[in-house]
This record gives sequence, structure tokens and C-alpha cells, in this order.
Amino acid sequence: MSEGTAVNKQGIGELIQVKPYMQFMLGKMVARFGDSIDSIAYSWMVYMLTGSKLLMGTLLAVNFLPNILLGLFAGAVVDRMSPKKVIVLTNSGRGLLVGITALLFGMGELQVWHLFVVTIMNSLLECFSSPAEMSSVPRLLPQSMLLSGNAMSSSATRLAELAGLAVAGALIATVGMTWTILMDAGLFALSAVLMSRVVYPSDPSMEEVSAEKSSSTDTPRSLLSDMVEAFHFMRKHVLLLITSILFAFVNFCLMPFNVLRTPYVIDILHAGAGGLSLLSGLMVGGMVLSGLWMTHRGSSYRKSVLIISGIIMLGLSYAMTALPAYMSTYQLPLAAMFCLMMGFGIPLATTPLASYLMEVTPPGMLGRVSALQSMLCLSAVPLGSLVAGAAAEWASTPALFITFGILLAMSAISLLLSKTFRRSI
Repeated sequence: MSEGTAVNKQGIGELIQVKPYMQFMLGKMVARFGDSIDSIAYSWMVYMLTGSKLLMGTLLAVNFLPNILLGLFAGAVVDRMSPKKVIVLTNSGRGLLVGITALLFGMGELQVWHLFVVTIMNSLLECFSSPAEMSSVPRLLPQSMLLSGNAMSSSATRLAELAGLAVAGALIATVGMTWTILMDAGLFALSAVLMSRVVYPSDPSMEEVSAEKSSSTDTPRSLLSDMVEAFHFMRKHVLLLITSILFAFVNFCLMPFNVLRTPYVIDILHAGAGGLSLLSGLMVGGMVLSGLWMTHRGSSYRKSVLIISGIIMLGLSYAMTALPAYMSTYQLPLAAMFCLMMGFGIPLATTPLASYLMEVTPPGMLGRVSALQSMLCLSAVPLGSLVAGAAAEWASTPALFITFGILLAMSAISLLLSKTFRRSI
């Protein structure tokens, strides 16, 4: 969720002239647009089929397991393959899986175990597509344009995500669930076609690196040693390790909101799929606004101040999403305002941490170390999903939002008490 530095006009003009990168960006935006529709449609479909909050939490937990268990391994494997082929194959596979789900749902044959299988397979494909997309950027852009390219990518994919969230509810309401999911499958297929047309320029330096890797790291032992090296690096940088563990707790606390968002919209806000799209869209909108603010004013503050402020804002606004349950009017607008605040707090907390990671990590290790950090931050997500689903069976949704929101905000106290953290970051 990092927000890049703003791209100046000259940078945008230069990027537009790089045709392969613009084709890559278009394919990525189409896939992100499909991802956003997918997130709304699947959540809605699971609740329609089962009505079980516990099952929703279990399914979400299963979705994160492949990334936690295989993310670092997948990143190391992708380094030895053609990123273009990996992206095309994974997007094609995701389109096929989503299409099968739509057909089964439309015929009334979709069962709970189908959802688990599709979720696991989709997550496995994402384990390989994400590092492949990351490794594509330096192949398509010269080093002098990487910063502006990453910033443009961040802005474009956020806008595509926001557009997908905005139309998902309308699609479900107008054409129905089956056709919405079929359209989603078509978007992944279109993304695969667009990515297949991207021409990766030959880069002698890249070819030399690939040749060196293929001659020295073909064995499982060498692949394992690359991953072990990332663990040693993280262990030596205590602040990086501590903040990664803290954000694992933050993700744990956020799971009740992620798991129970659909029941929250239906049972408490008394809104339909459009309400779910509105809340999700405003969270993304808050992230965009926070990113713009960080671009212009973030450098005026210490990273530690931004991280602590972001966690506190995220936790308190999360707890306040429970207020509409105790009101008889303006429930949806009030929930929307707090979701916007939650979205604003996310980049405020995470972007400085990502910047610190880039500052202390050697370029040659950034992929492995960032994958390891991602695994650590997501490590508590499955447990949080299961706890959220189980707790929802005996506690009300507003009570859970208040409890976990306050716990999240209070986690910032550990950073406030650390002089080393405040001085070093």
C-alpha cells in the first residue's frame, strides 16, 4: 500500500513515450479493475450462499495462507523465469478459475468446497504474478525513470481499483451475480492478452545477471540459501523486525472489519451491494488522499511520527465505525466518513515503513527482504480471520469493531515508548 512520490509533467511525458511500459501499465490496470470487482462479488456471493460469518472468516484465512507459506519461495523462483510468461499464465489461470466459478454459481451447482479450492488456486497464482510484475518494471524502464514509473503505477492502479469498487455494486444489482463474475473473468483474460503483447527490450546487463544466476543457482540448495540470507538480514535489523511484527498485530486487529464488512453493511447499515462498494471505495479514496498529502508534506515529519499517527488514526476511526449501529439516521454516511478516515491512516502508517526498508536494504536483496517482510506482516491474518469469524458467533459486530479498533490504536504506545524507534526512523 505504499504511495510513490508524485510524477512531474516531464516524467509523465517521458513515460508515455515508452510504449512497452504503457502497454504493461494498461494490462496491470485491467487486472486491478477485475480484482476490485472480484473482492466485492466474492464476498457478497459467500454470504449469499452460506450466511455464515465463521465460514467467511475461514475462507479469508485460507486466501492468505499460500502467500504466507510460499511468497518468499515464489519470488525466488520467478527471478529465474520470464516475468512476461509468468504474468500471462497467471492472469489466464485466474480468468479460467473465476469463469468456472461463475458458471457453477449460475447453474446452482456451486458448493462451499468449490469456493475453498478456487480461493487457494487464485492465491497461489497471485504468489507468482506479484513478484513477476515487480521485476518487469526495471526491464521496461531505464534506471533514471524507475521512480516516476513506480509513482505512476501506484496512482494508476489505485484509480483502477477505485473504479472497480464503484461499479461492482451496480453490476451486481443490474446484471446479477453470475454475469458480474463472468465479466470479471473476461477482464483477467483481457489483461493476459494485453500483457502478451508487451515487448520486453533486451538488456545486456539483465542477460548477464540471468546467465550468472542460471549457472550458479539452479539447485534447491542455492534457492534455499537466497531465502535464508533474507532471514539473516532481517534479524540484524532489529527495528525492521519489530515494526514488521507490530504490523502483523495491526493486520490481526483489522480482520474483524475485513471479515464482517458484508454483514455490517447488510445487517447494521441496511444497505445493499452499493453500500459495500461505497465503503470500500471511500477507503481507497482515503488512501489516494493520504498519498497526495504525503507527497507534498510527508518529508516535513519524521517517519516515526507518521507511522505512530497513522496507526492511531486507523485504530480510532475503525472503532468509530461501530457508532452507526447505535443511530437511527445517517448510518451509511457516518460509516462512509469513518471508512474514509481509515483509508487515510493506512498509507500514513505503511509508506514510511516501506521507505525505511528501501533505505536500509541493499538493492540486490530488496526483493527477498520485502517478500519476507510481507510474509511477517501477513502472518497473523489467518488467525485473525478465524478469530473474527468465531467471535462474531457470540459477540455483536459493533462490539468487535470497538474492541479491536482500540487495541489497534493502543499498539502505537509501544512505538511511543521506544526512544530508539523515534530517533532512528
